[in-house]
Amino acid sequence: MKKILVLLLSIGVLTAVMFSTACKKDNVVRIGAIVPLSGVLAPIGKDIQCAIEIAKMHINAEGGVKGKKVEVYYEDSMGLPEKGKEAYEKLVKEKHVSVIVGPCSSEVALAVAPLAEKYKVPFVSPTASTPKLTTKGNDYTFRVYPSDTIEAKKLADVMFNKMLIRSIVVVAVKNEYGYGVSNEILRIARNTADMDVKDVIRYSPDAIYDDFVKIAKKIKELNPEAIVMCSYPDDAKMLLKALAEEKVDAFKFASSSIGRPDFIKSLGDIAVGLVYAKAQFDPKSTRDDIKRFVKDFIDRCGKEPDVYAAHGYDALKVAAYANEKSPRSDDVLRRLQQTKGYKGVGGDITFDRFGDVVKFPKIFVVRKDENGNIYCTKITDEDINKVKDAILNKK
Repeated sequence: MKKILVLLLSIGVLTAVMFSTACKKDNVVRIGAIVPLSGVLAPIGKDIQCAIEIAKMHINAEGGVKGKKVEVYYEDSMGLPEKGKEAYEKLVKEKHVSVIVGPCSSEVALAVAPLAEKYKVPFVSPTASTPKLTTKGNDYTFRVYPSDTIEAKKLADVMFNKMLIRSIVVVAVKNEYGYGVSNEILRIARNTADMDVKDVIRYSPDAIYDDFVKIAKKIKELNPEAIVMCSYPDDAKMLLKALAEEKVDAFKFASSSIGRPDFIKSLGDIAVGLVYAKAQFDPKSTRDDIKRFVKDFIDRCGKEPDVYAAHGYDALKVAAYANEKSPRSDDVLRRLQQTKGYKGVGGDITFDRFGDVVKFPKIFVVRKDENGNIYCTKITDEDINKVKDAILNKK
């Protein structure tokens, strides 16, 4: 009799523990985040992490997701595909997350995509932009940042159709990001009448300043009208410095990775006149939700958020609200697929059938005011006409 009683008590205790654990899980939305917290992309990754924490704070302060508190579990990808895959499996198998924010880099996102399909746990990338994610992704891959295809089209339209530039050198880092932007620019260039693509220079992600000096010397010999840089910030800084030292006379264009306001200011005079594409986000907006995000980001992180932080914030919110019905993978997936016109701080979010966001970047130019301050604004017709006139006068 005692043995039966002990057994019944044990079963009762076990059942209570299991019930308690289940209740705790039922009252929590478990979200994973794969971000580069170390390595060359760490500055971007840490800003995105800060933005995710603010989004979590805002959601929970408003009652959570249908009364459930949001919890976020972070894994450091270091910007490396293998680390990203390890992070994904850990979050799914050990943390039992229903959805993941990230990966952030294109290469890591492509590496993780097959795992998302295998485990049926979708991810929402805040910044992966490679066009390959459109074709090599699957039903479980989403992104709130526009594809390089859209960015390249906007940049190419300004360069080739409005400024009438007809000779270029493309300089790109040898990875998915560099190939993604540069290949689309090149495709458009080669389909533009009278275009002269003087060279395509691809450099190692481990390139040092001496490598960029050699690139600058080569560009000076080629004498193009314009240089298109598809580079990460540190690379762009070394290339711009080398171009200035070699006194290369050409208009300079860059992909969106360089468009962080603090980075632009750090470049100083070598950045003046630089034209670049950047996804939508206006930290000076008077919209209440954007003002709230900016204020809390400054309070928490000590600086104004950039476009990548804004997209990190949006990615967490979209991922969290995909759990509104339940954390089951089919319900989360369906909610993500049905996302239409969500008002994000980085622009409206609608996913197409490939999981790509439908939004368009803006074109900016770097300026210097009378006090020597470096800043950037949207490009104007006057800016465009100055370049066009300079190009036509050379011919």
